[in-house]
Amino acid sequence: MENATKSISKKVNFKLLAKRLLVCFLFVYLLVALISQQFNFAALEKENAVVDAKLEEATREQEKLQNEYDSINSEDFIRRVIRERLGYTRPNEKVFVDASK
Repeated sequence: MENATKSISKKVNFKLLAKRLLVCFLFVYLLVALISQQFNFAALEKENAVVDAKLEEATREQEKLQNEYDSINSEDFIRRVIRERLGYTRPNEKVFVDASK
């Protein structure tokens, strides 16, 4: 009778141990998955910040180009292009050149 009680208690302990191990493995797996997701989230936040900065820069460049496009037919723009790109000056106008450039 004593042997039967020991074998039953061993079986119960084995089942209890198996359940505890299963719960521990499940807990560790979920903890590792949570930490991994946190690292992925942090990396995506950094990437999002980089993309937002590029988008902001592109928006500023687009606004600059739009303003330039809108002013193409203005007289001031035409004069500036003639002076800067073609090197023309008005009669008796003195032009100063920066020697450091």
